[in-house]
Amino acid sequence: MAAERGERPIEELGTAECWGLLESVSLGRLAVTGLDGAPDVFPLNYTVHNGSLYARSAHGAKVLDIAIRPAAALEIDGEDDASHWSVVVRGAAARVEHDAEIRDSGVLRLDSANPASKPHVIRLTPSTVTGRRFRKGTHNAPQSAAATAEREVAEAPAPDEKRSPQRRGDRPTPIPHFAPDKDDSPNA
Repeated sequence: MAAERGERPIEELGTAECWGLLESVSLGRLAVTGLDGAPDVFPLNYTVHNGSLYARSAHGAKVLDIAIRPAAALEIDGEDDASHWSVVVRGAAARVEHDAEIRDSGVLRLDSANPASKPHVIRLTPSTVTGRRFRKGTHNAPQSAAATAEREVAEAPAPDEKRSPQRRGDRPTPIPHFAPDKDDSPNA
């Protein structure tokens, strides 16, 4: 097994490897915040050009959503013989208006399983590109929720008011919780 060979079961991918994976596939899921404030996810074909991702879109929700709230994320995933991997691109999405940019991006050559007309072109300009690889065969046995919570509380750092702010992707500090005393139950 990977863990027995000294490999970590979860590996953070470098930026160059993330971009290589982004260029190796053309189907992803675009996450946006809808007009109602709720998250929404759309599968789409995309292409990579000059450090941005480009996709075509029909009239509809995602074009309207990014006009109001441009923050978006695109996630792709895949696997090889030894691992599963995932890459997430976060950034600002915008509708592309300039014919030269549309032509140069190569987005017009994208094939789509959806036969609907796609007159709009969307560009996702990344602010972060992150990825992880999960080695196959390194699954832990399921644990009870109580055992997992106890382990997380025991491993949590001591509260420190001068602690640096939490970075995106860091695990939050668990909040300890305890079973109610029998005397506190509503039936007592």
